Amino acid sequence: MSTAIPPDLDGLDHVQPLGSGGYADVFLYEQQMPRMKVAVKVLKADGLTPGIKRQFIDEANTMAQLADHPYIVQVFRSGTSDDGRPYLVMKYYPPPNLAQRARAERFSVEEVLRTGIHLASAVETAHRAGVIHRDIKPANVLVSQYGTPGLTDFGIAGRGGVLEDLDDDVGVSVPWAPPEVLFGQSNGDARADVYSLAATLWQLLVGRSPFEVPGGDNTTYALMPRIRSNPPPSTGRADVPAGMERLLAQAMAKNPLARPATALELARSLQQIEQEARFARTAIVVLDEQGHSGDVGGPPVSSQERTRLRTSPAPAAGAPTGAPPVAGPPAGGSAAPPPPTPTPPPVAGSQPAARAGTAMGSSATPPPPPLSQPVIAGQLSGGRSIAQAPPTRIADGVADLPGSFAQGTATTTRSGTSTGSTGTDGAAPPGPGGERPSGKDPQEPRPKGIQVGLLPFVLTVVGVLLVVALIVAAVWWTGRDDGETVTTSTSGDPGQAGLGGRPEVEVQPTSEGGDPRMSITVSYESLQEDDVVRLRAGEDEQSLEGGGTDWPLAAGETETYEVVSPGARRCYVARVERGDQRTAWSAPRCETAVTG
Repeated sequence: MSTAIPPDLDGLDHVQPLGSGGYADVFLYEQQMPRMKVAVKVLKADGLTPGIKRQFIDEANTMAQLADHPYIVQVFRSGTSDDGRPYLVMKYYPPPNLAQRARAERFSVEEVLRTGIHLASAVETAHRAGVIHRDIKPANVLVSQYGTPGLTDFGIAGRGGVLEDLDDDVGVSVPWAPPEVLFGQSNGDARADVYSLAATLWQLLVGRSPFEVPGGDNTTYALMPRIRSNPPPSTGRADVPAGMERLLAQAMAKNPLARPATALELARSLQQIEQEARFARTAIVVLDEQGHSGDVGGPPVSSQERTRLRTSPAPAAGAPTGAPPVAGPPAGGSAAPPPPTPTPPPVAGSQPAARAGTAMGSSATPPPPPLSQPVIAGQLSGGRSIAQAPPTRIADGVADLPGSFAQGTATTTRSGTSTGSTGTDGAAPPGPGGERPSGKDPQEPRPKGIQVGLLPFVLTVVGVLLVVALIVAAVWWTGRDDGETVTTSTSGDPGQAGLGGRPEVEVQPTSEGGDPRMSITVSYESLQEDDVVRLRAGEDEQSLEGGGTDWPLAAGETETYEVVSPGARRCYVARVERGDQRTAWSAPRCETAVTG
């Protein structure tokens, strides 16, 4: 075994080796000016091929492009040493990395949530730049002396989901890779990175990768079938919220379409769990499509509006706008004063004028966002200042509309009193003979004849509703008799039911391999070699009807197992899929896991 030789580099003094990988060594250097420690990654001279050189250059370019992000390791410069070896000069993160820490200690739930949001921010930033990492794992997450993570090793990263011209010795890391990548169905995409990130967070909670068996065979050839067929296991930790268990299982689903579509979506879900647990809120640090830092609040938004900017440029004169105008004149001159807006009459419970002015853009500090909304930092430095859209002023129970729509709008109160051009002295007295002058008295009760006239209409509506209710009940009861007792989710639905009969499920609690597990066997009398068995699992029969967690077995397979928490109750159903046909779901089978 050859000893790693550090190269002589201008302006850098070698200190000590830091580590060695399959095709590169990492050394600690001290930069002379300005004086600071840096990490230098150098390609090994042995086996240095043009393909590896090209890959290394791509890694340098990728990391340099993303280096401004606070949770991606910064690259200072790159070059080629005098002996012909390419190198990268990067920010130095002292040991241990996350893999080393996970072997030595168990992370708290709060720290895992915070780390997950930080890393999801970094991964989302890479994805928006068109870069798929493809090798997210604990060993590729360094930790600064201030405790913040730094994602590194973009060596097999690619653009647009295509892995081009890489040498055979460059591959993914099996324990954290999704099944579609391991078995050649995909070269990796955003959902593949989401899977690997979830597997990384799972390891921080448990201390091993998700499909490792303590004391068992954990070689590559033993892990791959488990990753393909076994459902994502529970962490087995009582302090992990149920919502976090569900999210990790969803993010490691066998079907990529069942996972969160983006790293940003995963980050928002982690934020929601963080808020439900009353932990300190962690900011999601991303840019919008125009390259500006921004704040995202509320539920996930569409791809056309992923990030709400801190401030919006003032629209051109006469241009329509869909939001209240921003306070202050536009750049380049003072704005013309807006046309006067009619002032609505005061109504009990409406906001005072002073507060209305604040709502329309005064310098007063806006209130913090509600707990139900995620928070994204407005600056890449991780600052916590939150910019909010100005609240809408409410008058008379109707929100003020922006722009010209607010002008000349008549205001009506709930009491039915008119605020139009008629006088304010009340209703005119009846004229001679009991006649009233023209114009409605707003407080005059309706004649009873009108109510009687509505009675046939009301009875007709009630009758129609009863008929509809009976039809719905009949359809539901018929479907119940046909045996389709479990609703199916939209994702993963292979097509219209067309196979007769239904499979049967047998569940046996065991404790093989040191962990409580449920051994599951599915039988179907007409099973063919290419049929696929789809299982669905939940905590009870009600959760199965609400969707549960489902996954397919490999074609022709009818047996699998799920690692569960001691004493946990699990219910299972199954169906058989053949092309675009499927059977009805089986009857549910529920068992309780062993406790010792």
